[in-house]
Amino acid sequence: MNREDYIRNLKLEPHQEGGWFRQIYTSDEQFYAEDSKGDRYYYTSIYFLLDDTSCSHFHRLNHDELWYYHDGEPITIHCISPEGKYRAVRLGKDVTKGEVMQFKVPKETIFASEVTKPVSFCLVSCVVSPGFDYHDFEMLKKKELLTQYPKYAEVIERLAID
Repeated sequence: MNREDYIRNLKLEPHQEGGWFRQIYTSDEQFYAEDSKGDRYYYTSIYFLLDDTSCSHFHRLNHDELWYYHDGEPITIHCISPEGKYRAVRLGKDVTKGEVMQFKVPKETIFASEVTKPVSFCLVSCVVSPGFDYHDFEMLKKKELLTQYPKYAEVIERLAID
């Protein structure tokens, strides 16, 4: 299957951070999440597809997000921890080359992701717990990130919004 097959058959729609997605599951119940100051599902799960023309721009969640590789080329997840440490993780199926098939982005981590091989895509699933809500989501601007993390300018220039 190719990118268009997945987008069409999984009924994916454009995501505001980049790529295409569709929410698949939520927990049946909700609870009051103190750190969000609101009701949240215990978890939410999406399909998420990126290609070489559409990255996931730098953003931050106040909850952990688990990524699961499904198909396509590897995806690189670029993380800046709350302490300011940078880490890049390759999500893919070739574990002999250091790729991982699942990865947790810890809460409050600033992160972006990209597929770097030309004319390629990657399909993943992402689970957020407590469940994703746009009130818990912060899109970060290039100027702000460059001021705070100038030593990561190359990746910020490429993957942050203006």
